[in-house]
Amino acid sequence: MTNDLVQLARSLQLDSLEKAWAQATKAPKPDSTRHYLATIDALCERDMQSRAAVLAAQMIDALTTAAAVDSAIELATRVVKRGAHNEALVRNLVSLIERRFATEDWWPLMRERSGLNPASVTAQALLEFDRLRRYTTGHVVYHQAGWGEGVVTAFHADRKEIEVTFATGRREEFPIDTVIARFKPLESDDLRAMKLQQVDELKRLMENEPAILIRIAAKLYRGTISSTQLKAELVPAIVEDKTWASFWKRAKTAATKDAWLKVEGNANRPTFVLRDKPIGLAEEAAVAMTYQNDLGARVERLRDYLARGQDVDVRRQILDLASKTIAQAIEEKKANHAHILDGLLFLAEHGHATPVPPARELRALLVSADGTLQPNAIDRLATQESREHAVKLLPEALGEDWADRCLAILPDFPISVIEPVVMKLIEEKQGARLLDLWDRVAPYPRRHPVLTYLLCRAYADGVFDSRENRPDEVTVGRVLLHLARVLNGDRKGNALYSRLLSRLTSLLSGKRGFLNKPLKAISRDNLASYLGITERAGEDFPQEIVDMVLRCVALRFPELTAKLEKPFWEREDIILTTRAGLKRIKADYDVLVGEKIPANSKAIGAAASLGDLSENSEWESAMEEQRNLTTRATDMDREIRAARLIEDQDIPTDLVAPGNQVILTEVATGTQLSYRLLGPWDMTDESVINYRAPIAKGILGRKVGDTGDLPGLEGPTQVRIEKIERAV
Repeated sequence: MTNDLVQLARSLQLDSLEKAWAQATKAPKPDSTRHYLATIDALCERDMQSRAAVLAAQMIDALTTAAAVDSAIELATRVVKRGAHNEALVRNLVSLIERRFATEDWWPLMRERSGLNPASVTAQALLEFDRLRRYTTGHVVYHQAGWGEGVVTAFHADRKEIEVTFATGRREEFPIDTVIARFKPLESDDLRAMKLQQVDELKRLMENEPAILIRIAAKLYRGTISSTQLKAELVPAIVEDKTWASFWKRAKTAATKDAWLKVEGNANRPTFVLRDKPIGLAEEAAVAMTYQNDLGARVERLRDYLARGQDVDVRRQILDLASKTIAQAIEEKKANHAHILDGLLFLAEHGHATPVPPARELRALLVSADGTLQPNAIDRLATQESREHAVKLLPEALGEDWADRCLAILPDFPISVIEPVVMKLIEEKQGARLLDLWDRVAPYPRRHPVLTYLLCRAYADGVFDSRENRPDEVTVGRVLLHLARVLNGDRKGNALYSRLLSRLTSLLSGKRGFLNKPLKAISRDNLASYLGITERAGEDFPQEIVDMVLRCVALRFPELTAKLEKPFWEREDIILTTRAGLKRIKADYDVLVGEKIPANSKAIGAAASLGDLSENSEWESAMEEQRNLTTRATDMDREIRAARLIEDQDIPTDLVAPGNQVILTEVATGTQLSYRLLGPWDMTDESVINYRAPIAKGILGRKVGDTGDLPGLEGPTQVRIEKIERAV
């Protein structure tokens, strides 16, 4: 808001300025004083001193009421310096000065020295007092001959001495006359003073307003500062050396946009010159055009300037400049179609006549020499606003068959405009034809996330109601759930996916609640499919969707969520074994790490002593053996840690399970077989079956009288369970 005051004053939009200024006086901010000062300066530079005096008087009263007396004094003094004061303002300033400083011990001395006589006040006396009070405690003074800058830390009126603490840390006392004669008081916005007292503000300017920082630095060099001088002033006090490159890039760009700065010299080593007066926004835009290398950059800058302009005439001047710039680029035939179209759309968006029809340039951009449509070219436009504007022109640009051409390659359109194109097709009564894309898009939600969502939304909106071959609601619901799962899994660091998932969640479970439709009469198998999708989607899957599915399950098929406890032998995180088997594997492990690996290490050392390792087969063989041994040791250690004793399990006596012996009969031959089901380390003879082996899978969990299959070389053999008894 305060920045707007300055701009309104510069462009002499006086009615708007007075309204904004009146609003600002309702709640004046002391930290915005520099903007109030700049506004008064801008009016005075346009010879509007009387208007400046009126506005200043209003703000001075507002600041005084808000107990911001220092700011009020600073603003009133600036008006006097500008010669915009009147008698009432002068009297008010004298009153404020006396109210603020009368209790200071230096007040009688400085009032006398300045000639400040309340009975007969002159502007010269006020300005002299303002200068002299800057030699008092808290202000910064500068000694050119060698002391440099320092802060006045004490004012001894009785001894007529001033104490100064310099930037070097040295503290000295001087006679008042010496300080006034040989030291210069620095304004609060002087870079040297700010380095001592406003480092945080300088760093803020560095981050947010680098052009203002350049202006402040330029004042030290009589308004003209080179890049070398600027770096010397700012590094390292304000800008760290390691961040100079990034700051410098931003600062150069900001300077070309600043109304108070003129940039001279080459791009690598420019010189910045402070203007006496800021140039107007339209003039500034015209100057800025000379620093841009192509039409795309010029249009981008013109967008910025138009956004800053509030006056109707100024905006018209900027648009006229844009039209002239674009027409020249078209005539010279140097700019590409994307940049030209950007410019034409910029003009059209603001109701300005274009040198050529935008639709003509859009066709030139999208249609290649062989007549094929190149939809990705639309992403070469600079702004999303321009891309969406271009979509509206597709019928005019492509002709009567525009819908056919767009539908044929719709999945190839860039994500930035997929939705505007779909909406344009629906708007032009072509929406029902989108269903022809269903089989190409819906099965691949990861490949076409946005288009999948848009087709399903069109279905929910009834766009396909006239199509007999439209999918049923259950199928659409399943597609949306799959899409939600994909988006949820891939949305980390992807803002588009996060936004799309939010919209999809709203479609399924929000006010529209599309998911309620398929859930009303869904079959058990389809509901199980829905449930499986949500269970595989991850913990952070939208809970609203999960709750809808679970409510349906609870009401119609509660058995789908009944948790069946797995038998102990199906746990994948443990390895079952007998005590003897565990003892056996531990013994093998001890031999491996205690004998084989040390022996291998010796073999490696012996092989290395044979000479050149590049042609040493013994060394290569030993190293390969070491890799195999250490890998096996790691695997064995992990398996031993996962071991659980079969003897400790609750072994059922009526089921085929680890720890049991089972008598089988081959159904085809009547041959009887006897096996013990134990662990992988219990394989001591052919009568033992590893419960993890494929041969065990066909009989585990079976009861006496049940049949199962045992795998064999010639195919599975059917067997019948005859007897089950404990084996351990």
